Amino acid sequence: EDFYTTDANVDWSMKFLDEALASGKPFFHYVAFNAPHYPLQAPKEDVEKYWGRYDVGWEEIRKARFQKQKELGLFPQSMELPPMPDHVPKWEELPDRQREFESFRMSVFAAMVDRLDRNIGRLIDYLEEKGVLENTLILFCSDNGACPFERSEHLEIPPWEAQSFYLYDASWATVGNTPLRHYKQTQHEGGISSPLIVHWPGHIKNTGGWERSQGHLIDIMATCLDIGEAKYPDSKEVEPLQGLSLTPLFGGGDRKGHDDLYFQFSSCRALRDGDWKAVSFYGQKWELYNIAEDRCEQNDLADKFPERTEAMAKRWHELAANVDRLPEKARGPVTEDLSNPTRDSWHSPEVSKSWVKPEI
Repeated sequence: EDFYTTDANVDWSMKFLDEALASGKPFFHYVAFNAPHYPLQAPKEDVEKYWGRYDVGWEEIRKARFQKQKELGLFPQSMELPPMPDHVPKWEELPDRQREFESFRMSVFAAMVDRLDRNIGRLIDYLEEKGVLENTLILFCSDNGACPFERSEHLEIPPWEAQSFYLYDASWATVGNTPLRHYKQTQHEGGISSPLIVHWPGHIKNTGGWERSQGHLIDIMATCLDIGEAKYPDSKEVEPLQGLSLTPLFGGGDRKGHDDLYFQFSSCRALRDGDWKAVSFYGQKWELYNIAEDRCEQNDLADKFPERTEAMAKRWHELAANVDRLPEKARGPVTEDLSNPTRDSWHSPEVSKSWVKPEI
């Protein structure tokens, strides 16, 4: 009855680490938390902590988050917050019941993050108690941006019971990705840009600071090989190592960046080439952005630089065919459409009508 997956993740993590430490050998340990992925579920006492926290609505929460991001130095003070997307309804125009429902389900998400944070703390405490924290590299990140899909059901069941199935939709996902554009699955910045938190006592020069170099999940293997002084296998046919070690950045140095970076999910595509990024929204016409100058992808430069756009699209297709080995039907030409419409799965206002408000 008291089972909660995030707790169990760390319970078993510590058991596996006990085995690893008993061997006296270096260890690699990967913990794949499911939280805060949907369904949004959390213990009642955790949800109660955040009840009413989101009553002010998504516009105000988004503004406050962006201001805090600038205060922390994540974004420059001169940067402006893009307007809310047209598909997000104004909070003040929602019916009272829907506002209450929207606030409640975001409190469940917050409770999941709270529980996740405390469990990561448990794991850190464990490493410290075992005397290995000072000699352990910790990398923490998410695999994608906020999820916009409205798939909620069984809303008559409280979210602290296993049969419940809460999600938030693209409105709160816009807040989750502040100030970036679009969401999970898309290859715009809101879909693929995730911070990487690194902890390695005695090896990080700029502790508590920001490293703004471009990186990718493929760099994690290269980093582990580098630190472990391990050799990438060559005794049999394996795919070439594509990542680049992050360790030069840990010491405050520079590293040679990737020549380009390829992204694909479903019919969404992107290619990074230095500061330039070509991106296609669900198979629509290629867009082009200078990310150094336009992190929020508000100023499409494809028509201004058609040759660059065409060259980057061609390179994407080369990588899709020869490296990703994407089936031909999945790498067909883009359309000429550039409407970036709302996906039908992003919103469903009728969902709130089936919600039964839990007693708290």
